[in-house]
Amino acid sequence: MKTTVRRSGSAAAQQHVGAIGEAPGRVAAPAPGRVAAPLQPRRTQAQRRAQAEQRLLDAALEIVARTGSVRMTLAQVGEAAGYSRGLAAHRFGSKAGLLRALAAHINARFVAQIPAASANLSGLAVIRRNIRVYFERTDRTWTTTRALLVMMTEGFMEGSAMRGDLAEYNRAALAALEKHIRIGIAAGEVRADVDPVTMPVILLGAMRGVMLQWLLDGDIDLLRVRDRMLELVDRTLAR
Repeated sequence: MKTTVRRSGSAAAQQHVGAIGEAPGRVAAPAPGRVAAPLQPRRTQAQRRAQAEQRLLDAALEIVARTGSVRMTLAQVGEAAGYSRGLAAHRFGSKAGLLRALAAHINARFVAQIPAASANLSGLAVIRRNIRVYFERTDRTWTTTRALLVMMTEGFMEGSAMRGDLAEYNRAALAALEKHIRIGIAAGEVRADVDPVTMPVILLGAMRGVMLQWLLDGDIDLLRVRDRMLELVDRTLAR
């Protein structure tokens, strides 16, 4: 059967079609003396999905930083992001899936603050850069760090569903430090007797421990701690 497309209809029907974005509708001519604003390209389904996921993760980050992940619900995340109560469950499948994605989101936020000019550094320069970025981040509410420390604290509680994922996250951070210590040893800039497996545990523990103390006591001078830690790295690692 051949379908005929009608090109006219009631004004109400045309307004409804334009309002829901299913069709462009008729664009009114600009008033005399005014320049029409350029039409914004419609986002693709993939772009809308990515934006929704970003907003859900940002909402989850704020909730975890304030109240922890144990009491957080998927419905709460959906509402906080401005969506339906069921969207977080639809996107991530479960609370464990959301928290797994949140750990990756936290890491991505940290990486995003690394200056592009230093992206190709390696060895000791990367370790020094990471220390600087860790203590000089522009997020003055420290939402990212607060959320990660809360998740790690809850992760080692008995029966925690996050323990495995957070352990994997931690191993990845340690492996990155180990990689650059080994690069530094091979390049002759890091002492050959430095243990590339144990030293990352000490460095990462020191950084996170400082931030935990600062979150409890804001009188700690993070920039002074940063400078002393850089000195410690040079004395302990540099050849």
